[in-house]
Amino acid sequence: MAAPFRLRPAHGLVLALVLVPAWKLVEPLVRPGPKAVTAEASRLGGELFNHQWTEHDPLTKGDGLGPVFNASSCVECHSQGGPGGGGPIAKNVTVYGLVAPHPQGLPQSGVVNQKAVNASFQETLSQVHPSLPREPSIPLAVLTDRSRRRSTDVVVTQRNTPALFGDGLIDAISDDAIIAHQREHSTASRLVGLNGAKDSKIRGRVARLNDGRIGRFGWKLEFATLTDFVKAACANELGLSNPGRPQATPLGKPGYKSKSAGVDLTDEQCGLMTDYIRDLGKPTEAVPKDAQHAALAKTGRSLFRSIGCADCHSESLGSVTGLYSDMLLHDMGVELESTTGYYGGIIPAPAIRNEKFEESEQPSPVEWRTAPLWGVADSAPYLHDGRASTLEAAIDAHRGEAVDVTERFKALAPDDQKAITAFLKTLRAPGVEQVPANPRSLAAR
Repeated sequence: MAAPFRLRPAHGLVLALVLVPAWKLVEPLVRPGPKAVTAEASRLGGELFNHQWTEHDPLTKGDGLGPVFNASSCVECHSQGGPGGGGPIAKNVTVYGLVAPHPQGLPQSGVVNQKAVNASFQETLSQVHPSLPREPSIPLAVLTDRSRRRSTDVVVTQRNTPALFGDGLIDAISDDAIIAHQREHSTASRLVGLNGAKDSKIRGRVARLNDGRIGRFGWKLEFATLTDFVKAACANELGLSNPGRPQATPLGKPGYKSKSAGVDLTDEQCGLMTDYIRDLGKPTEAVPKDAQHAALAKTGRSLFRSIGCADCHSESLGSVTGLYSDMLLHDMGVELESTTGYYGGIIPAPAIRNEKFEESEQPSPVEWRTAPLWGVADSAPYLHDGRASTLEAAIDAHRGEAVDVTERFKALAPDDQKAITAFLKTLRAPGVEQVPANPRSLAAR
């Protein structure tokens, strides 16, 4: 009789090596669902979110705010419709992209910060390229004027502040749900005329990062998780370094190093801010109390679907309802193109491995995420740089894959166009109360 087989240590090692890769393939598809946030974590995170950071801030172990930054608090930009909302054009972030390597070794794409802790650190566009002004920004109206002559060596664009409401639910959407939606969408889009809405031009694709994860946040879906997004925003916008995220370095002093030994924010502090955002709540659909206005909005909802808006702005994704996004990248047309790099592009290459796309997966200049429309009534201005001050202007600017949908909207009777915007104006931000700024209980330790 043959001796019974016994699993030796070496066999266990081989088995582990075989099974682990398979487990890693399955694990990202199953996200645990929205994280439960305690009232205390939300309160403490809200204090940090609303805190006015200063140089050598006592809540940090590093040098505090800066040395270069765009705002001194999160709520300074995320304020429309309550703390956590979007921001006006005045809070836009200026980003650049260079065609050739910079002679002083600056990143080929990144952020030009608007403020600095002192004049010696102040960034200007001329530091990026000699053809640009000695100012930290250019008016949006000038940047979007395509009749002006432009340099072929450098591109300057802006990014508008996105609303954060409901981001905890987006963070919990499984990869499987996004992939399944994309596959179903691609198949259905070949059936031109299906339900009077599907369009062969509508494609869309998953934003796959180079570590295999799927992007959910950022105008070009550069970030896979809400935590990644929060850490990048703290480092880039506030100059607050945190584990894995160095602070923004002044363009004019690329060799700058903080004299402080520690990072500005701990993982715990970043986690609390993330928990606060998770607890902001989900935008709501507020049906008008007036019967006539309610009927108009109901008609608009039906037209929104029938002309094809819902092909990309899907009402539901996975278990999340009322989202009005497919969380995919879509071609929006050359009028909205941006050849600059990603929001996280200013971070040195080793630190952005989780945000950088594989070469074959890089979003093209015309590709943008489908912006979630929940809360859209309280998040003007619209599009990635805020160039559209009204919903009508935003619809009119849709080109590329959405060009036929835009033309259908224009072909509607004026009352039907008003019905669609009336429906969109029912998508409101949740009621969010201001959190008192009393951060002393969160002193870094």
